[in-house]
Amino acid sequence: MNLIKKKGALGIRGHTILFVFISLLVSVAADSPEESYLKLRLDLLKKSYNKLCSAYTDLAHNCSVPVHHCYECPDDKWLQVGDQCLLLSTERDDWHNSSKKCEEMGAHLAILTTTEQHEVVEKEGRRLGGLYTYYWMGLTDIEEEGEWKWVDNSTVKNTHWKVGTSEPDNNLSGGEEGEDCAVVDSFTQSWYDVPCSYLYPRICQIDAKLLK
Repeated sequence: MNLIKKKGALGIRGHTILFVFISLLVSVAADSPEESYLKLRLDLLKKSYNKLCSAYTDLAHNCSVPVHHCYECPDDKWLQVGDQCLLLSTERDDWHNSSKKCEEMGAHLAILTTTEQHEVVEKEGRRLGGLYTYYWMGLTDIEEEGEWKWVDNSTVKNTHWKVGTSEPDNNLSGGEEGEDCAVVDSFTQSWYDVPCSYLYPRICQIDAKLLK
């Protein structure tokens, strides 16, 4: 991809909608004169959700129906998608440093494998706004050109490369190193390969904590 180098009973879908709503509530609270009240309401909503989720799990055990496990993320900055948590950071850095910063949090660059994950990234990217819609994810073919792998060394099964283009094209316009790292366009949910030295925001991912 030739990009300009920049310096600087709920199902999975139901949980996704709920946690996107909660994140939006947090963003409103940050700029509201009633911040304390809204934060209190948010805390009450989360506690109610956890109680309901735990009650449902107990009921499922007693009724011999499929158990629905309940999870939570480290804090309100993370967006929950099933048993995973995503965090979009607007700080720009190269791919390697971005990967290290995720690891420092006990996380890793995002492994986006589901439609729900891409939808959450799009919603959060639009909420954050700004000039940069491209985010680093944990996908690279550094070890062997053309063999794209996630940071956990798993191979890519379902791809979201930009439709109607030759992506990934390893375009050399950005330098001799080619394009060995991947970004996701949060607005279109499409992937592009770019030089790992370019500076972009990042998406970190961590396992959600199982509620007992």
